[in-house]
Amino acid sequence: MASPDKFNYLPKAADLLKKSQSAEGIERLKVYKGYLQAGLDALTKQFQKGTSIIQLLRARSALMDHILITSWSQFSVNSNAALIAVGGYGREELQPYSDIDILVLLSESDDAKGRQPELEAWLAFLWDIGLEVGHSVRTIEHCEELALEDISVATNLIESRYLCGDRLLLKELDERIKKPEFWPSESFFKAKLNEQITRHVKFKETSFNLEPNIKSNPGGLRDLQVIQWITLKHFKSSSLHDLIKYGIFTRREYRSLLNGQQFLHRVRFALHVLSNKREDRLLFEHQKKVAEWMGFEDHDNKLAVEHLMQRYYRAVMIIRNLNELFLQIFEQEYLQLGQNANFIDLDEDFYLHNQRIGIKDPDLFLHKPHALIKIFRHIALNPEIIQIEAKTMRKIRSSQQMVNKSYRRDPINISYFKEFLATKQMTSRGFTLMKRTNILGAMIPKFAQIEGQMQFDLFHAYTVDEHTLFLLRYIIRYNKPEFQHEFPLCRKIMKTLVDPTPLYLAAIFHDIGKGRGGDHSELGAVDALEYCKSIGLENHISELVAWLVKNHLIMSLVAQRKDISDPDVIERFASRVPSILHLELLYVLTVSDIRATNPTLWNSWKESLLKELFLATKHYLTQSTPRANQSEMLEDTRQQVIEQFTKSGESVEPVRELLVELGNDYLLRYHPEQIIWQTEQLLSQPELPYVAIKNHRSQAGTEVFIAIEDQPDLFASITALLSQNHLNIQAATLFTSPKGLCLDTFIVLDEQGYPLSYEQRIQEIQDNLIDGLSNMKGLDLSISRAIPSKLKYFTVKTRIEIFNDPNKAFTTLEITALDRPALLANIGQAFRDCDIEVHSAKIVTLGERVEDTFTISDGNNQPITDETKIQQIKQHLEQAINA
Repeated sequence: MASPDKFNYLPKAADLLKKSQSAEGIERLKVYKGYLQAGLDALTKQFQKGTSIIQLLRARSALMDHILITSWSQFSVNSNAALIAVGGYGREELQPYSDIDILVLLSESDDAKGRQPELEAWLAFLWDIGLEVGHSVRTIEHCEELALEDISVATNLIESRYLCGDRLLLKELDERIKKPEFWPSESFFKAKLNEQITRHVKFKETSFNLEPNIKSNPGGLRDLQVIQWITLKHFKSSSLHDLIKYGIFTRREYRSLLNGQQFLHRVRFALHVLSNKREDRLLFEHQKKVAEWMGFEDHDNKLAVEHLMQRYYRAVMIIRNLNELFLQIFEQEYLQLGQNANFIDLDEDFYLHNQRIGIKDPDLFLHKPHALIKIFRHIALNPEIIQIEAKTMRKIRSSQQMVNKSYRRDPINISYFKEFLATKQMTSRGFTLMKRTNILGAMIPKFAQIEGQMQFDLFHAYTVDEHTLFLLRYIIRYNKPEFQHEFPLCRKIMKTLVDPTPLYLAAIFHDIGKGRGGDHSELGAVDALEYCKSIGLENHISELVAWLVKNHLIMSLVAQRKDISDPDVIERFASRVPSILHLELLYVLTVSDIRATNPTLWNSWKESLLKELFLATKHYLTQSTPRANQSEMLEDTRQQVIEQFTKSGESVEPVRELLVELGNDYLLRYHPEQIIWQTEQLLSQPELPYVAIKNHRSQAGTEVFIAIEDQPDLFASITALLSQNHLNIQAATLFTSPKGLCLDTFIVLDEQGYPLSYEQRIQEIQDNLIDGLSNMKGLDLSISRAIPSKLKYFTVKTRIEIFNDPNKAFTTLEITALDRPALLANIGQAFRDCDIEVHSAKIVTLGERVEDTFTISDGNNQPITDETKIQQIKQHLEQAINA
């Protein structure tokens, strides 16, 4: 227990004692609150001066010691008990707003109930002055019983620190918990390891979330504390420096661990002070402020926040690697677990033992430098290999400096790396461990530049390098028979692919140009081509890789932003694809890229669009005759509809009459299957407005079909109603017949990104739409959906483009803007104000940004060409979007 006077910048201990003794009630509260705030202010000032964070955490603990001890005495809580600091407070790592974890330790004969009022009054006082206290009141016997049942209680007790009261009570408790039978080292180790595994799974095994939890994420402070706890339990040492003496860490590894710990402590300190509460999540709303507070600045085409986060990710990677190294060495050398497992020879250089690959010769990498690559091919091909043995891992890291320019040019090393890339890998651990040992970055130096590179937006959930690993994981997953049901088309392509090298390299290079300014696809394509040539790949392979990198976004953009039912769109896209192989690899790359970008980004609607675009383009590329002209397409669609009704035995004359009445534009606008379904609805002569809801033909979205007489404000009203029913619009096709009948179709998903599945919910939406559209004049277009808090911390420059294609009947409008609930409904109201007819809409949401494309015309169904009118539209749209 240290006095706050040990730290000359803290308020004097005597000040609190003197002022509080003569104060009562509210006045005493004010004294303690003032002392607490003065202490925090002093610590904050020292933080900004660069004072050691370890010292500041101890100073905060000393300040808290004095507050608790002084108030304990003044409230006469219990002279026969002991007040004990536990947890982070016990090890003197107290952050500004951390919980104050304490144990009130009683003797077996103590009358706890007799002292209950004083204790409750004291605890209430601590809460009143602004402390979040986690407390327990137990006897020594009770502590021991609970600790034997619960590893978290046991962990708290081994970190206990005396504050005041009967010191002999803590001495007796210490004697009990230090007995060999109290959580033996092996049991303690296994329990903490299981806790860590469970925690890592909760965070999807990644250290690279863009809004990480500094304490609990893999590689966070909790991973470091696991090392501390096991060291304290087994070696009876609270100093990580002693791990050098025990041969677990080298001096360099210890310094790396200490630097990582201190950096994370500083980030957490800043986060607590800036958020004015206990906050361990480095959310977007805090990142810019923390970066500024810690002195990071914008430069080198990177924002200050990106520099902060890159430093953070590199720190947690070091801590995670050293955590795994510690656990493995401790398990093997101190607990000697798994020693009876068989050693399996993999070849003359490597063996498999206890699911870990190891080297037979400690100097293997000196004698055979190519073995630095060969080991990862073994890992990639053998799913039984889960880890690299600790000593081998250390040898790889110490040999990393060998991988220089001459190493990369050596024909033998190149041949082994090419062999690794050409392998149809059965597990992504080869790439993952190659990256975590820094060998991937050493072999491809451009990749090392994006390690820890974040992007400050809601679209990307991971750093660039971690996203790349997820992308490779998804590609490799298609090789596994047990996952063939997930994406059968990707699985089929991978099964027939002889050499996966172009796909793996395209995955590695597709985002490698980020963080440098300019178009990352263009930059990456140049890097990819240069690298492929440097390792001697054939020209057609090198050019294929560069083409995939350069065009890795195009398929997603066309599928989501263009009308892929339009043959012209397919023709233009196909003209950019040199061959079926290019198309197939681009499809696999695109699907995997979207899935790896953000867990919430992928949905069945995107899957449907990409598959439809792939199949239509493949058909176009393989056909031997030119595509059908418009008149042939019209006749083909009409014939498909007629044949369907003929099969059902119904009279086809009403169908022919209805199709004539609706006109050719209708047949061109919709898919034959949609026309058949809509025709069935219309032939029943429903009362208007009419609403029908069913799953889209792809089963990837829900199709909302609305038949209603044409009238002003229709698009604005429908979009508002759909938004009020908590539906997200993915696409819209709008048609008005010559007689003024509107047949509009909206593809929607629920707020979780899924098609509607519950009949009761579907009926409720159907009723709400009919009620709203039946009373258009009294319809309330306001939307009450709250703006997600995350969106408040991003800015997206609104961009509105309006242009005409002489080959198209209507005008195209493209909008890029910051996303928010009811945005589409507001845009619809701007259309109403400008007397604009909307014929189709493509809705694309990319994190905080939307990129929507509309086909529009004036009130007479003519393209909008007047420049004054165009400027008026842009002005109204900007006002609606930025309102």
